[in-house]
Amino acid sequence: MPVDPALSVLAKPLESGQAWPRPSCPTCQSGFVRFSSPTEVESHESSSARGHDAFEPEWITGTFVVQGECENPECRQSIHGTGNYGVDYSDRSNYDDYGPSYSSYYTITHLHPPMLMMPIPGSAPDNVREGVLRASRVLFADPGLAATALRATVELFLTHAGVAATTPSGKFRSAHERIEEWRDADPGRPEVADLLFAVKWLGNAGTHEDADLTVIEVLDGARVLDEAFHRLFTGPDIQARARRINAAKGPSRRP
Repeated sequence: MPVDPALSVLAKPLESGQAWPRPSCPTCQSGFVRFSSPTEVESHESSSARGHDAFEPEWITGTFVVQGECENPECRQSIHGTGNYGVDYSDRSNYDDYGPSYSSYYTITHLHPPMLMMPIPGSAPDNVREGVLRASRVLFADPGLAATALRATVELFLTHAGVAATTPSGKFRSAHERIEEWRDADPGRPEVADLLFAVKWLGNAGTHEDADLTVIEVLDGARVLDEAFHRLFTGPDIQARARRINAAKGPSRRP
């Protein structure tokens, strides 16, 4: 499956009363997570300001908690979420004689267990799998760190592929140099290498002290890496399956 579009919806503030997206369950990966209504906890500063003569609803801020559960009856994985909320003009209501209507807006900062940022091919090595999980854990809390973790996932793949992470003298090699070596080892790899370079550049941007990457931008990087891994892992698996069917001239029942 491609990168879950529900994650892009969760990356944006959700208005009170708006239907929450149903992301794929990170545990069974076959069910979908249904979220309950958030529970708001107004901040002390916000509640103290309510007595001010100039108080406006837009001053209200706080945190919220939300709970989800996988709809797959064989799974029922619980998901716990937290984040920040604030009050602003409603996007779903019209002005009336009494002025504008207001709504709470919820911004997710953490989900546990984390939603998988991208699918992990079954034939991917364990270190690559762990790299994707690491990036997924911080996607909403720190997009820059998530982008850096995606770049590290590329480097973990290169290590698995036999491209050394250090020079003979023990000096660390750059990701760019390692991708070039991997690309040059096989003339059929330039397109996949371009995908890996793109993830590398995004990860570089995430490491800067003034990094301002958004969750949406990191998810774009995950789509690029997903395509690279599809070509590296999923594509060969499907081709091997096709060869077995062709050889059997019908269904192949080899394990």
